[in-house]
This record gives sequence, structure tokens and C-alpha cells, in this order.
Amino acid sequence: MDRAAGPSGVTIRFYRREGDAPVAEASGLAPAWEIRSWRPARDGAPPDGPHTMQNLVWFAFDRLGLFSSHDFEELSVWRGGRMLHRLIVSPRWFRFPFMAAGDLQIGALWTDSGVRRLGLARAAIAEAHRRHAAPGRAFWYVTDAGNAPSVALAEACGYRLAGEGRRTRPLGLPLFGQYRLEWPTAPPGC
Repeated sequence: MDRAAGPSGVTIRFYRREGDAPVAEASGLAPAWEIRSWRPARDGAPPDGPHTMQNLVWFAFDRLGLFSSHDFEELSVWRGGRMLHRLIVSPRWFRFPFMAAGDLQIGALWTDSGVRRLGLARAAIAEAHRRHAAPGRAFWYVTDAGNAPSVALAEACGYRLAGEGRRTRPLGLPLFGQYRLEWPTAPPGC
């Protein structure tokens, strides 16, 4: 078992990017493709769609004050009434104790299998950075170390490896688990 592997034997990689670093322009989106946004703090209850039930949970978390800020956002890319890509931007909450109060995490990425490798994830991440950039804020990207496409995406978007760790599962329940950064990398220049 790897030194950072959790109970499931999976090593988690933690990537970080400074929030005020320049962000490359979103590219790869055809004019017919649209980026949609839903923010519980601004828009209220989630609209009907493919992730309505999951978004009701995020809505409740926002209303209950479980996030460190009201910056939660779902960004999705659509064409012709069909969702092609989705990601969420989440503030610190109990699952991500390694984050500072103002930091944000890019996660829950999904891309329709028919449009993969067209740059939709990179475009959506660039848009998330454009919308949420702030001095002193860091963006985090957490992924299984063995997920080569996800690792490559993080690195292509300017994220740097901050360390490795594991995902906990108290009493075998992933719902109450946390992502634990246990082996940080040395800061640049050391």
C-alpha cells in the first residue's frame, strides 16, 4: 500500500493554484455552446436538470451555512438544450479541512463521453477562475493519483502538486469522510 493510500488503497493528489494568477482565456467553445451558472446564494433553489437532486443538497448546505462563504457555483456547458460538461466550485467545508476559509475547490467534473478531448473542462475551469479570482485566494483540485486524465487536466490548467493524502471513511461511511492532505510537498524554491 502506498504511504498516502487510504482504506480503499487510493492515493489522493492535492493540486493548488493561486487565485490571482493570470488565467488563460477559455478556448474550445463553439459559438453555439453556452456556459450556464447556478449559485444558491444568488439564484435560490436549483433549476430542473440532470443534477437537480444533488444540487438540492448543495442548496441546503449553503442555506445551513456549512460552507465557509457563499461562493458555491455550478458551471455547465450546454449545446442545443443538452449538458455537455459540468463542474462545481465549492468553498471550504468539512470534507476539505486543508483549505483556508477564502479558498475554493474545483471538483465534481463530468464531461459527456461524446465530447471529451475538446477542451470543455479547461474552458470551464478558466471561467471558474475568471469569476472567482481574488488576491490571497487559492484554488484547489483534488483527484485520485491514478486518474491520469484528471492529473493532466490539473497540470494543464496551471495547478501545482501541493501534496498527497487520502480520503477518510469514518465507520466505513464515505458521506462523512474528509480529504486529508497528509504529505505536503516542499514549497517552491526549497
